[in-house]
Amino acid sequence: MMAPKKPILPPALNPGDTIGIMAPSSRREKAEVTEFESILTARGFNVYVHPQTLARHHQTAGTTAQRVDALHDLFRDKAINAIFTAGGGNRATTMLQHLDMDLIRKNPKILIGYSDVTSLLGAINKDTGLVTFHGPVASRLRRPMPKAQLDQCFNMLAGQSDPIPMNRAAVLKGGSVTGRLVGGNLSLMTCLLGTPWQPNFKGAILFLEDCFEETSRIDRMLVHLDNAGAFDDIAGLVMGKFSDLQDTGKTKFGYPLKEIITERLDGRKIPAIMNAPFGHAKDLYTIPFGASATLTAREGKSTLSFPAPVVK
Repeated sequence: MMAPKKPILPPALNPGDTIGIMAPSSRREKAEVTEFESILTARGFNVYVHPQTLARHHQTAGTTAQRVDALHDLFRDKAINAIFTAGGGNRATTMLQHLDMDLIRKNPKILIGYSDVTSLLGAINKDTGLVTFHGPVASRLRRPMPKAQLDQCFNMLAGQSDPIPMNRAAVLKGGSVTGRLVGGNLSLMTCLLGTPWQPNFKGAILFLEDCFEETSRIDRMLVHLDNAGAFDDIAGLVMGKFSDLQDTGKTKFGYPLKEIITERLDGRKIPAIMNAPFGHAKDLYTIPFGASATLTAREGKSTLSFPAPVVK
């Protein structure tokens, strides 16, 4: 696999700048977008909601072409300083083969989202080197989010990359390592395997989360990553929140999440933690996809820190 492209840092986001909003996945409700707009304006930002954001085509926010055009519009528009996605859901992956990566590379700016948006974060980083951000979307902010975590998001986007405290995470294998961050939603990461946008896992710190999945499917996806060579290549592993897992088979699967994960670590000397503070539950610290980070896995004192800037 080719070496990762040289990182492109997007310009920092500061009060007075303009944030563009679009919806790359499932359709959104006007109320959640309006609430998000209010949160952003209260922090001193100007906001432009792309008309596509409230489009509807079956479950998605418009057709694939509408969603691609909206993202291109926001990257192309010199008045837009950062792009926040309205929500996740389904079908962001249909956009990948239609993205104008040259346009994105020539107009680097912050792109932030999580869940289904993982596919966009990963594909754009793979093709352009642009550091993208795994963080809150409009629909996520309709539920209470710890102020410290929302502050951390905007501080990071402004250039203040403080270490992320992970002191409540369980340490599976201790140690410290520095590597390039790749990851996001487990289901979407597995969707990128075998495509032109499969991440380069060599020397990477892999971060993963998921929700509302059968434990058997979590196991199957992690085994698939392992069979694809990911666990042979990574330098560290950060497992976030796997919320609302289910085991509804007629014959119970039975495997607890910790055992599912530790099986993948057998014989591998890589720092690893689980239950880190990001995912679909209450916690969602913002993580820069493609940026350099240092994982320190130490019981009660784990952190994810950033030795170099993630924006410019």
